[in-house]
This record gives sequence, structure tokens and C-alpha cells, in this order.
Amino acid sequence: MEPLVALSIRQPWIDMIVRGVKTMEIRNWAVKRRGLIALHAPRRIDFSAAYFYGYKQPWTLPRGKLIALAEITDVVELDNESWVDLVQRHRQPLPMVDGAYGVLLDNVKLLERPVDCRGKQMFFPITGNILERVLRYAPK
Repeated sequence: MEPLVALSIRQPWIDMIVRGVKTMEIRNWAVKRRGLIALHAPRRIDFSAAYFYGYKQPWTLPRGKLIALAEITDVVELDNESWVDLVQRHRQPLPMVDGAYGVLLDNVKLLERPVDCRGKQMFFPITGNILERVLRYAPK
């Protein structure tokens, strides 16, 4: 089994993922990883997306924490046509300028309690005390 890694996704996008409204995360790099990952909500908020999607107080959403587990089941390279075709999955109305990859997330499960954690760019390993807490709060 591969070690557990996390991916940071700003609010409100990560909230939309855990609620099942968004099932595809967009990245500008080819994601090779498949399988179980942790989802991390960094401190920064995408305020334009929050207000666009009707979040009145996005600062009240969890931030600076690992909040869920999910499975990456596939990654698709997006062009202009597929971007439009899949907008109901990724929810980003404006296409990215330079290459985009849609990371398909399935079996998203909220942790019973969020776990404080500093995020990093790209995937980052979850180890030690933080890993123990994630496993303790993972849904059974």
C-alpha cells in the first residue's frame, strides 16, 4: 500500500467536493497518482468562487485542516470541448489557459473530526501523529 498523501483544495471548492456537488478537481499538471488520498483545506479562500456559488460567509468553512478522504479513480486531459462537456463535474466556468487535467474523485468521506495540518503544494505526505489522527477519525 502506498503511503497516504494529501492534496490541498481551497474553499469553497473542497466543500463542494465533500457535499458531492463537485466530483472533479482541476489541476494544471498531469496527476499520476490513483487511489486513496486525504483532502486538505488550506487557509486561503477562493472568494470569487465562494460568492459566485452563493457562500455568504466562506471564512466559516474549515481551513488549515485535513477534512476528508477520497479516491482518485482517473485523470483526464481537458481540451476546450471536454472542459465544457464536464463543467457540471468540475464547476469552473472559465477554462484554464495552459493545459488542464480533471482529477476524478470518488468515495469522498468526511473525517469525523477535522485534523489540523499545514498544507503544501502538489501532493504531500501524511505521517506520524497527523496520520494517526486521520486514521482515528476516518469513517468506519
